[in-house]
Amino acid sequence: MDLNSQEQNIDIRAIQKGDRKVFATLIEIYYEETFWYAKSLSRNDALAKDLTQEVFYKLWSKRKKIKDEVVIKGWLFRSVRNKFLDHVKKNRRQTQLLETTLADTLDTFIQRQNDEGMSKKLAIIEKEIQNLPKKCHEVFLLSKKEGLTNNEIAEHLGISLKTVEGHLTKALKTLKEKVIEKIQLLFMIFKHS
Repeated sequence: MDLNSQEQNIDIRAIQKGDRKVFATLIEIYYEETFWYAKSLSRNDALAKDLTQEVFYKLWSKRKKIKDEVVIKGWLFRSVRNKFLDHVKKNRRQTQLLETTLADTLDTFIQRQNDEGMSKKLAIIEKEIQNLPKKCHEVFLLSKKEGLTNNEIAEHLGISLKTVEGHLTKALKTLKEKVIEKIQLLFMIFKHS
């Protein structure tokens, strides 16, 4: 049985009325194809699985509002695309927040150069930058030291913009966690000395 005839066999009205068996059949027919579409957008198995599950959950939650003449595959793919775009926007905001936080932290350290522990703090930051994975380290330095934009970095390294953003997010998150942890320890040492 081809996909078109399978889609014609899906009783949208039964789903609208809450028939779980018909909905389970719909999932069996469309899950794999929806997952692969999500993966083609995200290039990440876990995210693709989450997006696919969210879309089927949304379909079930909004089943009473689905029109009888809806093309299920089109609805699913459109929903996956929209969920993926929401995810990208959310991550972009988180990345900007992490960049701002790290930049503010670094600015604070630079402004207090007369502190007796300043050289130790900067050494901690430099060490953690050096400990970043190779690509994260390279992307981070191109962004923060060289001042290149994400697009320029992607073009320079021959990688996608999304990969650049991923490396920066990972670098900033790692630095924030590691640096804050070590500097808190340093403050405790100074406090007791």
